[in-house]
Amino acid sequence: MGLIQKQTIKGSIYSYLGVLIGFVNTVLIMPKLFLSDEIGLINILVAISALFAQFSSLGFNNVTNRLFPYFRNEKNGHNGFVFITVAVGMAGFALSLVTFFFLKPVIIRQNIDDSPLLVEYIFFLLPLIFFRMFFLLLDNYNKVLYDATTGTFLSDLLYRIGNLFLLSAYFMKWIDFSDYVAGYVFILSFPAIYLAILLLIRKQFKLKPQPGFITPKLRSEMISLAVYGIIGGLSGVAVMSIDKIMVNQFLNLSYTGIYSVSFFFGTVILIPNRALSKISSTFIAEAWKNNDITTINNIYYKSSINQFILGMLLTIGIVVNMHNIFQILPPEYEQGKWVIVFISAANLITVSTGVSVMILATSKNYRVQTYIMASLIVLTVITNLVCIPVWGITGAAIASMISILLNSFFRVGYMYFRMGLFPYRKNHLVLLGISAVSLLVGIIIPEIKNYIIDILVRSSAVTLFFIAGIYFCRISEEVNTMINKILSYGGIKI
Repeated sequence: MGLIQKQTIKGSIYSYLGVLIGFVNTVLIMPKLFLSDEIGLINILVAISALFAQFSSLGFNNVTNRLFPYFRNEKNGHNGFVFITVAVGMAGFALSLVTFFFLKPVIIRQNIDDSPLLVEYIFFLLPLIFFRMFFLLLDNYNKVLYDATTGTFLSDLLYRIGNLFLLSAYFMKWIDFSDYVAGYVFILSFPAIYLAILLLIRKQFKLKPQPGFITPKLRSEMISLAVYGIIGGLSGVAVMSIDKIMVNQFLNLSYTGIYSVSFFFGTVILIPNRALSKISSTFIAEAWKNNDITTINNIYYKSSINQFILGMLLTIGIVVNMHNIFQILPPEYEQGKWVIVFISAANLITVSTGVSVMILATSKNYRVQTYIMASLIVLTVITNLVCIPVWGITGAAIASMISILLNSFFRVGYMYFRMGLFPYRKNHLVLLGISAVSLLVGIIIPEIKNYIIDILVRSSAVTLFFIAGIYFCRISEEVNTMINKILSYGGIKI
């Protein structure tokens, strides 16, 4: 767990620094500079390109996660694996181009009245799809080479720094909104370029094909994994994107902008999960190869309890500071209050399941993971169709929570009954009790007029009480070890 823990911490640092800058960008600056429909445009471009990019990868990340250990051979250029990756990406992008131009008239017809900005900037989707697709493939390849943090740095931190510079330029009137959109597309595309150059410098980007290495049996398994990976990959992106697309379809870009800003707060909870999943998948695949169930079960439990601890603390912090959040945002964003609550709850459910997705996806039962994830797409679409017309943007958040809850229940249940793996222990119940009392502590503190002081006081009280409860109840060995190290620097022993 040493390398997993080290890279998870490093990746989480990048991610949380990115969240801090993202908070400045998304919450403090953009609502002041842009209209809600302009914010909606940026988010809908990101959402649509994410779906197309995932489709363009043709499920190959599933192949990488499960089968790269069989290709691994640095002296032999990993047996032509990069060539296959690039070839798959180009084929997938060609299919996406055909699909895009087929759907373009429909998109224009449906948005010309309520969301004209999307029609105006629709062609920006093409470079976004291409470069985001290659980033997905190259980042995953780089991850199985035991570097899970570079991609996190690029996607979570560097791009937000770039966005901050663009917003500053817009504020100074050096660029107009069209220039900003073009610049935003570039900074979202840049990570793929950087990663390709980095792999070339490291001599890990060798495009020489080695078709003789791939036996008929291996080829058959690669195709099977890719087919199931298309569905599984799309469903993972769908739950983060379909709601925004459907809010735009049922309502308009302005509501999409409000929903997206509110949605941002809930995504903070997922950051450790993303960092941990990226690096742990490599070790889990190796453990499956060696049939090391003990290691897999250990990673499963520790990923669950440690992420649940951090996720719960963040959720409590968000809920008790809700009144402060809407002192920062313009008044029109207050209708996103329950979006924050339900999306936070949905993501808390996700992190409580640890790396269950990666364990199932890299096992011989990977097809089941695909079926479960495919059901997530269906659930997400159906629940949004039902909830958005009734409750608007709050309905989209409720739909996400219901879909994730049911999806997680089926996955964890299957792994328990068919594989003998289960992430939850009595410590999870104790953690829920500590969380309930910590939430009460945050709620009963009298409101302070200065919202900055109120945030500091309320958050500090909740954090101290929560961490003390976690420490003295010995919820997590890793958390206690970390706290002891911090205390030892100050000469404190407990």
